[in-house]
Amino acid sequence: MKLNIHSEQPRGPMSHSLHDCWSIIILIHLLGTIESSTAEKPCTAFSSNGDLVLSGSNFQVFCTYLASCRATKSMYIDKIQTHQVQHYNSTTIFLNVTDIRKETTYTCKCYGEPEPCGLDVDVGYLPSAPEKVACIQKGEFGQVTCTWMRGVETKMNTPSELWVKAMNSTAAPVSYPGFDYSSDPGLVSAIFSVSGSNQTDYSVWANSFNKLGSAKSTPLNFKLDQIVQPPPPAVSQVKCCSRACEVGVEWVQGTLLLEVWYRAAQETKSWISHTVGSMRNQSNVSLPIMSLQPYTLYEFQARVKLNHSKGLWSDWSKSLFNQTEEEAPAKALDVWYTTSTTSNITLHWKNLSNLDARGRITGYKVIIHNLQTGMTENVTSTTTFLVPSCLSCNVTVYALNSRGSSPPTSVIIPLRTAQPPENVQSSHCNKHSFAISWTRPSTAGAAVRGYLVEWFPKGKQVEELRWKRLGPNEYHTVADDIKQYECYEGAVYVQYEQAMGRAPFEDISTNESAPSASPSDVQVRVNEDRVTVSWSEVPLGKQGGCVRKYTIYLKKEEITSYGMETKKNCDASKRSYTITGLAQSDQPYYLWMSAWTSSGEGPHGSSHSFFIIANLVSCLVRMLFLTLPCSLLLRVCHYFIPDIVLDPANSKWAKECAKEMGGLTLQLYVSESSISEEDEPETVEVQELPEESWCSGNPAQPTEISRAAEGASHLIPPQLSPVTDPSATAYFQNSYLQSFSQESGSSGQTQDTQGTDINVDYISTHLLVREEVDEDEQECFGEMVFFPCLPLDHLVPVQGKLTLDSVRIDCSGF
Repeated sequence: MKLNIHSEQPRGPMSHSLHDCWSIIILIHLLGTIESSTAEKPCTAFSSNGDLVLSGSNFQVFCTYLASCRATKSMYIDKIQTHQVQHYNSTTIFLNVTDIRKETTYTCKCYGEPEPCGLDVDVGYLPSAPEKVACIQKGEFGQVTCTWMRGVETKMNTPSELWVKAMNSTAAPVSYPGFDYSSDPGLVSAIFSVSGSNQTDYSVWANSFNKLGSAKSTPLNFKLDQIVQPPPPAVSQVKCCSRACEVGVEWVQGTLLLEVWYRAAQETKSWISHTVGSMRNQSNVSLPIMSLQPYTLYEFQARVKLNHSKGLWSDWSKSLFNQTEEEAPAKALDVWYTTSTTSNITLHWKNLSNLDARGRITGYKVIIHNLQTGMTENVTSTTTFLVPSCLSCNVTVYALNSRGSSPPTSVIIPLRTAQPPENVQSSHCNKHSFAISWTRPSTAGAAVRGYLVEWFPKGKQVEELRWKRLGPNEYHTVADDIKQYECYEGAVYVQYEQAMGRAPFEDISTNESAPSASPSDVQVRVNEDRVTVSWSEVPLGKQGGCVRKYTIYLKKEEITSYGMETKKNCDASKRSYTITGLAQSDQPYYLWMSAWTSSGEGPHGSSHSFFIIANLVSCLVRMLFLTLPCSLLLRVCHYFIPDIVLDPANSKWAKECAKEMGGLTLQLYVSESSISEEDEPETVEVQELPEESWCSGNPAQPTEISRAAEGASHLIPPQLSPVTDPSATAYFQNSYLQSFSQESGSSGQTQDTQGTDINVDYISTHLLVREEVDEDEQECFGEMVFFPCLPLDHLVPVQGKLTLDSVRIDCSGF
């Protein structure tokens, strides 16, 4: 078989020789593959650099087809057809690959043939030279262990090995396989045995290799006595007092040097190395550690070495812990106090740090000396203490532990008020802090001893009080440990010798959201055309920060309708608001509220309805129609509202007295218990008029009484008139008696001639006869909810005579 190999590119002598070389390689490869190919494989694929190439290299991929393939020939790169192929000859195509970086599959196809051929090319890196070669001999007669770092990842199998050569020997170097550390990728180790003197010189190096090449490390030369490492010692015991510990270490044979490291167990700082001591072949060595802190848990470790010039330090021993003893607290407490609105004084103090407490604080001693009475009281408390009421007290506080008490801290309560700091300002730092600044009082008459800044969430002064003390020349600080979505307030204090000035600040929040609730306990009170709304603040934890304002919404129609609503904005410090000038209306007003922060408005609260009414009668009518069932409504109207025809002739008494002509005297006993045995009951003189004028029931000839009744009929609102319903008319009928006072001697006066100063008394028979009320109606009355209006006891004060003046209703508003 003859294969023609040519190139379309012009070549010089060097390129021509390279072309001949590649031609021979391709020819040999084709001869081998064609002879072994079967009818199932229409082609053969191969690379000029083989199936494993160096990352970033350039090479060629060839596809050689059988002579039977006369159709279109194509090549695919990772299943994507490429059009960069070139024809080498009639049966071979090739592709120039440049700067390959990953594993790639090349596929060759002959159009019409179902079975393609292909080549998988792997990409890798040459091994890098191993680094950090180190060797240790475990004990004077132990094996030698060497470790090294293999280097960068090659993306292919790259083993490592250790080569060892004795310098004073003519023997060839010996290799030992390396083993990877699973816990430390890239770290490789190898172990070999030695013989002979510890003064023998050795040279070792590590070698890494793969299919692309190999690399070796720089040789490491050493004597055995330089790399020998003794086993670690054991820390047997640790004895401590308040400021020192004695560490006991078991002796390791052949070692002379000892080193102890220690640190406070709760701290993460580096270990502290103690001065190296000498073991001197003792079975147990004690090494003192000084300058420790009281009541502190310490961790101790030890290691040993053969001597100053021989061998390596051993590994660290296992840790042993012990705690130093307590001492009396070294620092005085930082004490402050708060005063509530009820003038109660609460003492606060900060917990001492472990360094200052020097032990476990068991309690606090508080001594209260009343400067007015001279009496002294000793008490024991926890973190806060409520000071008994006193106008001037000297309070001293101590912290206690098992070894004693701290230095005292004294506070005069309360301090005299003095000039406060000026220009107090706040600024936002981050989500968990804000800055406070101020200036020195311009008129301070005494020397300033220092400043104190306190802050706390709104409404939680006693529970979450924080404060900082500053020097007399410091005028700003940062309040930290701030919670998001909380509103903070506080004050800046300037402290003098026996006085204190206070400048408050408020409404500081590091991060806000809209409130999650509306104002609570909303109350609406109506007084004629004035409506007063009162409320409590949004519950703590639902404010979303600092509430900046409240909004009152007022609407005349239903909330769900499209009527216009009125908004009233109120300052966040207010708890009530009065709305005036509301017009009278048959429709109720609806009112609801919401709260705002700088991030937006919270949810609307529940609505409250109310009426703006003209007078008491309208209030009563609305109350009856809105709260009573129909049967009880008729009964109430029977008591409170006169019939549309106030004709005394319909009364039971009038019908009886009509049978006899002449005068009749009616004795009215208001209450048996209200009349003593000596007093006679008061009588009411009743004038009897001619029967035909009022007993006949003829309305065409009204008497003075019937005309007076007709004059009073305008008290009934039109919507309550029972004229259209005969049954209702019968039910509403009432009986009245006309009487003049006993001082009046005229019985023939007409309505036209009567003066306004003459009292005409109407006595209803329902005051004489008590009607029974059903139990259901009594329960209904017990559940009535009235609209805001005057109490019902103002309507009918039944004491003594029942006169029209007593039940007079002001109708001027109609």
